[in-house]
Amino acid sequence: MAKDDREQLTRRGSGFRSSRLSLTRQLLLFQLSLIGLVLVAVTAISLEQTRTSFESGAQRRMLTVAEYTAANPLVRSLLSSKAVPQQFSVPVESLRTTTGVDQLLITDVDGRVIASPADPRLLTTDLAIDPTPDESDAAWAGIAPIGTNDYVVAQVPVLSNAGEVVGSVVAARQFPALADLLASAVPNLLTYVGVAGVLGVTGSLLLAARVKRQTLGLEPEQIGRLVEHRDAMIHGIREGMIAVDTDGLITLANDSARTLLGLPADAEGRAIDTVGLDDEAVRALRPLEVGEIDTVFVNRGVLLVLNQTLIHPPRSRPEVVTTLRDRTELVTLQHDLGSSRQATDTLRAQTHEFANRLHTISMLMQLGDTEAAVEYVDAVTRDRTELDNSVLTRLQEPAVAALVIAKTSLARERGATLVLSPESNLGRVDAELSTDLVTVLGNLVDNALDAVTGARERDVRIDVQTDPGVRAVRVRVRDSGPGIDVALIDRVFEVGVTSKSALAGGDAHGYGLAIVRLIATRRGGTVGYRADQGTVFEAVLPYDAAGLVESEEPTRV
Repeated sequence: MAKDDREQLTRRGSGFRSSRLSLTRQLLLFQLSLIGLVLVAVTAISLEQTRTSFESGAQRRMLTVAEYTAANPLVRSLLSSKAVPQQFSVPVESLRTTTGVDQLLITDVDGRVIASPADPRLLTTDLAIDPTPDESDAAWAGIAPIGTNDYVVAQVPVLSNAGEVVGSVVAARQFPALADLLASAVPNLLTYVGVAGVLGVTGSLLLAARVKRQTLGLEPEQIGRLVEHRDAMIHGIREGMIAVDTDGLITLANDSARTLLGLPADAEGRAIDTVGLDDEAVRALRPLEVGEIDTVFVNRGVLLVLNQTLIHPPRSRPEVVTTLRDRTELVTLQHDLGSSRQATDTLRAQTHEFANRLHTISMLMQLGDTEAAVEYVDAVTRDRTELDNSVLTRLQEPAVAALVIAKTSLARERGATLVLSPESNLGRVDAELSTDLVTVLGNLVDNALDAVTGARERDVRIDVQTDPGVRAVRVRVRDSGPGIDVALIDRVFEVGVTSKSALAGGDAHGYGLAIVRLIATRRGGTVGYRADQGTVFEAVLPYDAAGLVESEEPTRV
C-alpha cells in the first residue's frame, strides 16, 4: 500500500469516534482478566495440594502416635485391669502433649470413650470413626468427625498380654481452616502473581503496538466500520466485481457478479473452473496477464465487458480483480440502430431503382412509343410479382419474407445476386422467433454482401428451412466471396473481431456475428461456418411447442 493511501486511511480511521476502550487497554484488561483466572486456578490447585499433603502426612503421623500409645505398657495394663477413667487422665495427657496431637482418646472394647484429656465432653460417648469396621480389629487411618469438627484420625487396637483386644487408641489432628491453608500458600501465590503481572502487562503493550502497526494505527471498531463500509460499497455497486488469485480461487464476488455470471452463493473460496462458468469466461477471468481495457466476452448468452487490474495484497498471493458490465442491451440497441440504417439504405436503393424505371417510362411516353412503355411496365411488374411470389410461397412469415425481398433489392443495387433456394420452407412463427430470425438472417446476409463486394462472382444464396424432427429453424447463407481471413478463422464469432473496414459500409465493429451467436446461444441453438467455394454460415434456432403459429407445411413451388 502506498504511503499516501496509508495516510488517507489513517485520517479516515481517526475520524471515527468511539466511546470504547482503545486496543491497548482492551488487551491489558484481557491480560489482567486472564491473570485473575490463572490466579484463581493456581490458588485452588495450591489449596488442594496443601490439603492433600497435610492429609497424607497427618495420617502417617497419627498412625504412628496411635501405635506408640497402644504399645505403652501402662495403657495396656490399665485397659486390661479395667481401671476407672480417672486413672487414664494423667498418662494419656502426658502422651498427647509429648506427641503434639490435638486429640488422644482411649476407648473400651465397646467403643465408649474412657479417656479424653483434651475434650472431657467426649467421655462415656460412643466413638464410631471407622467407616468400614471389620472383625480383625486392624488399625485404620482416615478422615472422620470428632464432635463438630473433622479430624485426620488413626485408630489402633490395644491388646492384652493374652492377645485379646481390650480397647483402642485414637489419635487425631484437626484439619486446618481455609484461611490457614491459604496463608500457607500465600508466598507461592504472590510469586506467581508478580511474574504473571509483569509478563502480562509487558506482553499486552508489545502486542498492542505490533497490532496497531499492522492495522495502520486503527482501533478495532474503526477497522470493523471500514470493513462494513467496504462490503456495503462492493455489494452495492451495479457493476460486477470478482477477484481471482494466482491459484484460480475466487476470493471475492459481489452480488452483481454472481447475477451476471450465474455464480452459486458459495462461490468464494472455490476454484474458478468449478462454479459452472463457460470455458471462455474462465479464460477471461483468469488471464496469465492483464489484458486491454473493455474486453468483451459472452457467458451464458450474456454479453459482458470487463476491465482487469492486478493487485499484490500484503502477505498474500497476487489477485486479478475484474469489473463486469452487461452490454447485451446496449449491443441490441446498436443492432436495432444498424437495422434501421440498413432499412433506410434498402429503401433508398428501391427508391433509386423505381426512379430509374419511372424515368425510362417517362422518356418512352415522350418519344410516343406507348407500346414499348407498356411492354416495359409489364416486364417490371412481372419481375416484381415473380420475386414476391417466389419468396412468399416459401417464406410465410411476413417479416422474414419482407427482409429477403428488401435484401434482394439491396443486392441488385450493389451489383450482386441474392437467391432464395427452392428448398426453403418456413411457416408462420411467433413474434419472438420472428424477431430472432430477422436479426440472424439480416446479419448473415449483410456479411455475405460485404464479402462478395469486389469479387468476380457476386452470388449470395439463402436457405431457410423448418426441421420438425429437431424442432428448429435452420438458416443457411452461402456467398461466393474469398472466404474468411486465416488470422481470424478461430475468432470470427468474438465481439470486436472483423475483417471489414469502416469505409466498407458494413458493420465495422465486429458485432454482427457476435449477435448471431448470442441469439443462437440464448435459444439453445448453434451457429457455425465452413468453406465451400466461398463461405457458408449456418445457424440453428430451436423453438418450443408454441413457436410455430401454423403447424401445416408451407406451400412449395
